[in-house]
Amino acid sequence: MTFRLSRVVSATRVTFGFSGELTRNELTEITALIEGERSGPIAFDLADLTMASREAIAYLRQAAADGTPLVNCPAYIGRWIEAEDERNGA
Repeated sequence: MTFRLSRVVSATRVTFGFSGELTRNELTEITALIEGERSGPIAFDLADLTMASREAIAYLRQAAADGTPLVNCPAYIGRWIEAEDERNGA
């Protein structure tokens, strides 16, 4: 399966929907796209994210630490992020 990034604009924020498999290969491109939206609040909707690499988890973890809400986060991704937080003393 491939990765797809969708963008939904509301009155309060831009929500990026992550779908499919997020790996290191996609991170450079999506980071550039998302950074272009940093003029206002953003959120990541992870409802359709089926797989994430270690690099993707690190990216999502940092985004959450920087204040980006991770909505509809699959349980396994949430647990992995929490485990990384504990491991790194966050």
